Amino acid sequence: MRYFPLVTLFWAAVGCAEGEPVTLRVGFFPNLTHSPALAARQLEREGADWHLANLPKGSKIEWRSFNAGPSAMEALLAGAVDLTYVGPSPVINAHVRTKGNELRILAPVARGGNALVIRKGLGLTTPKDFIGRRLATPQLGNTQDIDARVWLRAGGLTIKVNGGDAQVIPAQNAELVLLFSRGDVDAAWTTEPWVTRLTSEFGGEILLEKKDAIITVLASSKTALAKNGKGIEAFVRSHYALRDKLLADQAWHEKLIIAGLGGETRSTPPKATLIGPALGRVIFDAREEDAARKARLMAAFTRALKDSKDSGLLNGDAPIAPLLESLVSDAPAVK
Repeated sequence: MRYFPLVTLFWAAVGCAEGEPVTLRVGFFPNLTHSPALAARQLEREGADWHLANLPKGSKIEWRSFNAGPSAMEALLAGAVDLTYVGPSPVINAHVRTKGNELRILAPVARGGNALVIRKGLGLTTPKDFIGRRLATPQLGNTQDIDARVWLRAGGLTIKVNGGDAQVIPAQNAELVLLFSRGDVDAAWTTEPWVTRLTSEFGGEILLEKKDAIITVLASSKTALAKNGKGIEAFVRSHYALRDKLLADQAWHEKLIIAGLGGETRSTPPKATLIGPALGRVIFDAREEDAARKARLMAAFTRALKDSKDSGLLNGDAPIAPLLESLVSDAPAVK
């Protein structure tokens, strides 16, 4: 099956695309590590759709919200979305499951914003301190769930899907916060803005923070690229342009995120005093030279594969290189 190389999306100028209209179904999570998607979704609500200006006239974007990566990857493989913002661990799990034949990484999106938060006064400093304790994560097999299981197992604990020396409890982020606030769990490994909520509203303390680890990428499938390759190229170009504009105007960025989170969670929008510090923990990746980007993603996904195996949740293997095939380019880097 032929798929479109995405080499042009990293240096072509963003403009109104020509060609036949397309419909793109885009997955994302209501997390700050998916900030460009949250902002674009909110702009759509406000009647100022960012991406449609950069797609062929008559195109449509349908946004699909997920709680965490495994469900997003199920949708991508089932053809329910064409591309999705997602963490590395769910991508690598699905990549192995499909024997390395289906998934493609379009672009790195964000680093950081990923931390283990503990309740004060429990004396939790090492994995062994978690014996008999309960630790919440957003979803079984998502990036933070894998991080938690690997960290505990590396400290000598036996961790199973159910039970073991410590109990890892997958729960949606809103439920995770509730469990933490009531003292039903002793710690939570999650992403922003939930990390800052746990620390600022419920007295949590950050024990570990993965400040420079890749937390979000844009992923697609060979099937979707064969069908909508040019539209997906245009979307990724548009993603980078929106990223640049958001980072150039922090007040506008925060305003969109506050409204966007309220809209997605159908709840009271978070306070600005929460969003500013939370966004400060996330690094949004700019376009970079092809070889450097490919090397960085190769290292990140090699580590993600090892972590998924070490967590006890993944059996099997697949080469990493096919994930990055769409990044091979002889084109000049963006200036």
